[in-house]
Amino acid sequence: MKKKNFWYTLSFMFVAIFTLGFLSCGSDNDAGGNGGVSIVGTWVNGSTTMTLGKNGSYNLTNTSVPGIIQKRQGTYSYNANNSLMTVNVVAVAGQNGAYQHTYIVQTLTSTTLVLLYTDGDVEGYYTRK
Repeated sequence: MKKKNFWYTLSFMFVAIFTLGFLSCGSDNDAGGNGGVSIVGTWVNGSTTMTLGKNGSYNLTNTSVPGIIQKRQGTYSYNANNSLMTVNVVAVAGQNGAYQHTYIVQTLTSTTLVLLYTDGDVEGYYTRK
């Protein structure tokens, strides 16, 4: 009888440890491998300033052409699990029509954001402002 209780207790502990182990590892990738760093904020790449709001707002200003300020506004969504950011531009100063871009977030740290086009070409290296 004591031997049966020993194996029952041992089996119960084995199942409990494995269950706890699998449950505790389940959320390791929720931040997409970026350690929980938020993409929200203002990012700068030379003459380009991009602001990603908590509410999903997207604003981009480019002053690379002297005397011309290019502005884009819209929304964005970021999926940290697959490292994809989709931007929906609804207003482009001086241009007609809306468009959408999907970027791969190659690097996201507290100070650096590297975006790639989906074909792998670099869109930009941004630093947090």
